[in-house]
Amino acid sequence: MTDNLEERSADSGVEEVLDEIIDLEEYAKLGKRPPLSKGYRILVNGDPFVVNEPTPTGRAILTLAGLLPAENYTLRVKMAGEKPHKVGLDDKVDLRRPGVEKFKALPRDQTEG
Repeated sequence: MTDNLEERSADSGVEEVLDEIIDLEEYAKLGKRPPLSKGYRILVNGDPFVVNEPTPTGRAILTLAGLLPAENYTLRVKMAGEKPHKVGLDDKVDLRRPGVEKFKALPRDQTEG
């Protein structure tokens, strides 16, 4: 009976949600797209955090990392094989995009923004 269910879910185009925490850095190194999951382990300035949403905003990532107020920080995302690029506070980051490796947050200079 479970075989039929598995076959049906594979054919229905509905993606299975994993009950585990997905380590994004691992998937980036493998060059694979992370599956839908209940949580994604990201690195912000080398520290691990778990995000429960596949498309958090820059502000949500900074808040999760305790970097407040978020307006005082510049966030960059490192993609496998690419240079880091800036993430705006209201920009959404697709954690399921293949290659999302880690995040770097730097205090803004008083002259910025």
